[in-house]
Amino acid sequence: MPHWRSPSAQHSVDKRRFVGGAAVLLRSWITFSVVIALLQAVVGLLSVLQHNAVLSDLLRQRISVIAQTTATSFKPIIDLGLPISMIRNGDAIVARALETDDEVKAVHALNPTGIIVYSTDASRPKEVPREVLQAMQLSKEVKWSTETGEQIYSGFNVVGRDGATSGAVLVAYPKDRLEAASQAIMRKVVRNALVIWAAFSALSYVLLSLLLGAPQRRLARLEGVARGEPDAQIGVNGNMKTSGSGAFWRDLFGPQIRQLDANLADARRQYDAATRELGAFELPAAKDWQAESDDAVVATTPTLETEVASNPSRSLARQIASRLAPLAAVLMVSSALVLGMITLGNVNRSIEPELSARTNLIATVVGEDVQRALATGVPLDSLVSAESFFADMLKQLPEIAYVAVATGRVVLEVGERIDPYLAPPRERKGVRSHPIMHNGEEIAYVVIDVDPAFISKKFLDVFLDMGVVVVVAVLIAFEIMVLMSSRSLTAALDRLQRLAAMQAAGDFSKRAIVGARTAIDRAAQVLIERAEGLSAQFAAAWQGPGGSDVAGGSDAGRTRLAALQARYCLSLNGPATLRFSYFTDLRLALFLFAAADELPLSFMPLYTRAAHNPFPWLSETVLISLPLAGYLLAIVLVSPFARPLARWLGPRRLLILAAAPTIAAHLWLYLASSVPEIVASRTMLGVGYAFVTLACQDYVIDNTPRDERDRSLGMFSTVLFGGIFCGTALGGVLADRLGQSNVFLLSATFVLISALLIFSLVADTASRGDGTRAKAARPPLLAALRNWHFAALVFGIAIPGNVCLQAFISYLVALTLDSLGASPADIGRTLMVYFLAIALVGPLAGRVAERGISVSAVALSGGFLCGISLLTAAIRPSEITIFLAVLGSGVGSGMVRGAQVSLSMSIAETELKHLGADPVLGALRTIERFASIAGLLLVAAVAGLYGYAVAIAVVAALALGGALLFGLSVLGKPAAPARQQAP
Repeated sequence: MPHWRSPSAQHSVDKRRFVGGAAVLLRSWITFSVVIALLQAVVGLLSVLQHNAVLSDLLRQRISVIAQTTATSFKPIIDLGLPISMIRNGDAIVARALETDDEVKAVHALNPTGIIVYSTDASRPKEVPREVLQAMQLSKEVKWSTETGEQIYSGFNVVGRDGATSGAVLVAYPKDRLEAASQAIMRKVVRNALVIWAAFSALSYVLLSLLLGAPQRRLARLEGVARGEPDAQIGVNGNMKTSGSGAFWRDLFGPQIRQLDANLADARRQYDAATRELGAFELPAAKDWQAESDDAVVATTPTLETEVASNPSRSLARQIASRLAPLAAVLMVSSALVLGMITLGNVNRSIEPELSARTNLIATVVGEDVQRALATGVPLDSLVSAESFFADMLKQLPEIAYVAVATGRVVLEVGERIDPYLAPPRERKGVRSHPIMHNGEEIAYVVIDVDPAFISKKFLDVFLDMGVVVVVAVLIAFEIMVLMSSRSLTAALDRLQRLAAMQAAGDFSKRAIVGARTAIDRAAQVLIERAEGLSAQFAAAWQGPGGSDVAGGSDAGRTRLAALQARYCLSLNGPATLRFSYFTDLRLALFLFAAADELPLSFMPLYTRAAHNPFPWLSETVLISLPLAGYLLAIVLVSPFARPLARWLGPRRLLILAAAPTIAAHLWLYLASSVPEIVASRTMLGVGYAFVTLACQDYVIDNTPRDERDRSLGMFSTVLFGGIFCGTALGGVLADRLGQSNVFLLSATFVLISALLIFSLVADTASRGDGTRAKAARPPLLAALRNWHFAALVFGIAIPGNVCLQAFISYLVALTLDSLGASPADIGRTLMVYFLAIALVGPLAGRVAERGISVSAVALSGGFLCGISLLTAAIRPSEITIFLAVLGSGVGSGMVRGAQVSLSMSIAETELKHLGADPVLGALRTIERFASIAGLLLVAAVAGLYGYAVAIAVVAALALGGALLFGLSVLGKPAAPARQQAP
């Protein structure tokens, strides 16, 4: 029965309701504010890193011109077959380079072993740093560069007529300018990010007040409703007034809250009925119990039990989350775009002085060379042979479209003129000119035309990089927001709804672990206290006064109590404790693990190529493929044991155990210096990847009701590909700025954070049974392949698709783009398109199949599209054709991915029904994975013998041939019906 309260007590209750209800708005606002702050931090940090990468690249190219012009002075001696140390005036030559740019710290001339022969450094170092020597030895071009903590180095090899490198010129440039620009852009980013965060945080509060105004007032009364207070009824009749800010959505979440209110009222009635019936035994323990007391004590120790929580699609928590998610996405994307656009302008302004300095440098170099020629008595009109030298120099600075030496007429020129008029050149807007002095008089001038298309492309590259940064940051922030919202709001509502529904049905067998900070938690605490109180009353009644049996051992009393026990699900040991389990607890950990695994994708082949090779007899291209082959082989061999281990240990334990060797493997990659070490560590990563992804998948399956399993698995696939997408895009940017090896430290950090999230959030659902270990089943490979349609699906669709992923996406793209001069950031930006296309096209392909189009036609179209896209890149390799091939492969793989599973399941349920669906699907996975390893090694061997273009053509031929084979198999066969596609 409700208790009378004094006015002061009522005021305290009302105040507690207001604070508890406001907590819904406050928690949502805090979640939004924290996520927007994290988003601004990620966008800002990555923007600064990208700015530093662009500026460093421009600086390297500029000082490369100095190295090239200096190396030209050494070439005549080298062409005679003499070593670089035989030049008498070598110190004077390298000293002359300092006159070109007064910011250059030192210029060295060195032999092929890194020994410094001539130097402008007063300390006269004997040899170059180890990382500089490694960069020179690994470079396949005459120009190369690297960066240390204090200096930027750019070198140019001096190559003799025999093609052998006889030495190099190395220019050392201090990083002061780069660091000053970096600090300046960092200050601007921090200032802008704080302003944007404050603005969007305030905006989010206003919007959340409009969205949650009425619901939070209703939720504030839940505790009173749970206690049965008459003034707390929140609208059973649906007539609760909604005014003020809540009137924006007058009845938002009204039906769900009214249902929750009705369940709480019914739960109160069930409790009152149970209390009366147990009170009939007139036991002191029953009379003294007060469920509403805040000091209630449980007489018995409750048992711990893990409950599989489904989070129904119509639950109040999901309804609120579905309304908050679009709002959060709009706020995150908008805030990131605002910061990105402002930062883009700052980055462009930061690199403009460097672009101007590069133009001035080439004018200075041309002018000095002409002046030296005139000083030796060579007439100005006889400098035509200098054009080839200036043409080589222009290759180092691609933004210079045209250079000419003129006296009123053109004496020599290189490049293509942007503006056909040269007179009067120095007054013409957009054309840069510099005087050439001789004996104190200006005898000519250098005219330079800057290619506006190059400048636009450079700014476009910066814009695209910023776009990648924004997308990655938004995805990371969204995953964090989902977790924070679940832990702070939706999970509490789910607990309350579950307990209220159970008690409304007369089930008091369960309790939950809750706090007491919000009205939602306190309402749940009321229900928990009732369940504990009823169990205590029942236990006391069962034992009887003084420990004797009920009614002196009366069978009638025992029968009545047994009936009450069955009706209200009571227990002598107290209610069991539920620990709710959701996929949202796991998704951020899965996202970070997938990102960590794919961070090195854009540079892994290059990292392997730069390592020490103890097997010189093995082709370099095959050697580079071995880490990936080991990774894939580990996945193939370990995958059959993942599910049995997950059943025996439980997904949570298996995930935590798999994290340890994965972290160790990433750290080993950071320290690795030889190819065998890289192969071994990548194999360990394959083991970890197989265990983690399959254990996560089992967790989703085990903790999701059957009717919602397809949806949850689709969400699992989306999160996994989201992490892969972010890791691929982010890895290239970080490798450009932090160095390739340091990316593995970040990968290890991501895995560590993932393991900590799993340890603290994921429920332990292990079911050991009798302790026996399940055995891995062997898939029926040969029996399945005897079926013509299944064999055509495997060899025509599955194997070509997997070879495309492993041999082209994971191997050939990085090597081909690197040979075309692309940076790791460019490679990562290209590769991410593949995963983005899969994520976008996969669901669309499933909808197309559901509308009556044959699944076989969808798979066949995807196979042909993949092959044709690859063929264009093989015919004419370039950055744009490789990009289009990656995009086409992604679209084709997205079409094939779901259709392949649907077709295999259709065959398994009809033509191979005697084998079973799971064994047939296991055979498909096993065959395609082993074939992808063999295909990778074959393509690597072809690349070593005939080049990357031919290797791409082999993959294209495999895709087209497989599609043709599959097409022949479906001729005359009825179209496969559209199925619910598994991820």
